Amino acid sequence: MVFEFVSSGGPGFMTAFAESIGSKIENGILRLPEKLGRGHIKAMDLDPMIRMIVVNFVLKEDLTLKRISAGHSSGGISMTFHNIFHGNRQRGGTSIQDSGLLPSVQVTSADIDFETFFPAHTEINTIIIAVDIDFLRSLLKLKNENALIENILSGNHSYLYEEIISLQMQEVAAKIVDADVPADLNNFYFKLRAQELIYFLFAELLKRERVASQPLNTADVNVMFAIKNKILADLSQPPNLPELAKSSGMSESKMKRLFKHIFGNSIYNYYQTFRMNEAAYLINERNLSISEVGYRLGFSNLSHFTRLFEKHIGMKPKKYAGRNLKR
Repeated sequence: MVFEFVSSGGPGFMTAFAESIGSKIENGILRLPEKLGRGHIKAMDLDPMIRMIVVNFVLKEDLTLKRISAGHSSGGISMTFHNIFHGNRQRGGTSIQDSGLLPSVQVTSADIDFETFFPAHTEINTIIIAVDIDFLRSLLKLKNENALIENILSGNHSYLYEEIISLQMQEVAAKIVDADVPADLNNFYFKLRAQELIYFLFAELLKRERVASQPLNTADVNVMFAIKNKILADLSQPPNLPELAKSSGMSESKMKRLFKHIFGNSIYNYYQTFRMNEAAYLINERNLSISEVGYRLGFSNLSHFTRLFEKHIGMKPKKYAGRNLKR
């Protein structure tokens, strides 16, 4: 199933989606018809300047959402937190490689076409926050200039940045999903939580090296996400930069520059980060031994695996695995 929508104005994503699947929105909630799957999409107008959509469903068939550019900036910023709910992947569930659902957040301008793929028979957990540029600027009030943040706030250039979901973001998401607050305080509570997610996203963006911003187009974005998918398709194999550059139709230097611009990291460091995240998942959720995980992810030297795991996760694999025994 493919659903296309325009990124600005019109009837709005939820209204258009409800019409396309033959359903309706009641009290801000769109429930999926049984023929399509189970779950819902919930919209919250928290303020004239900020809106949040919480997606939680399992589909019976694949769904591709195609956001079509309005051709100009809408004065708003979209932040999409994918696979964010803490504890989404249950013990014995699906790994990063198997599901293709990466815990990531994208912040993007409205003038770039963008696709999101939701596989069938997989729990989809996503939070989308749309915020007015002027309102976001009033929240941030940065004392020091930052080219990346200014590129977002100016509304004059196309951009797309992606960050890996942090533990703090997952904890806030859990508070959104598990909230039990008085009805009269709903807006107050969820507006605070939405602003928390914005805070943690920009805290990560501010960690990036200070590099000059550059204009993006939809073609560049599509190529970079295709490269990301190739990098993460097999975490036991390190990325081959010359082959990736050849497949992208770009010079290696341009490919590396654009990748770092969007994802905030070099291709190899990005690969290693997800490689170690997958290792942590296999140890913590699949209960695989340290040696099994190391060999599965392409390490012939387990001492090297241990050092790299500790560098990225903050503790040795054996100690990390021991946490399971305390549950």
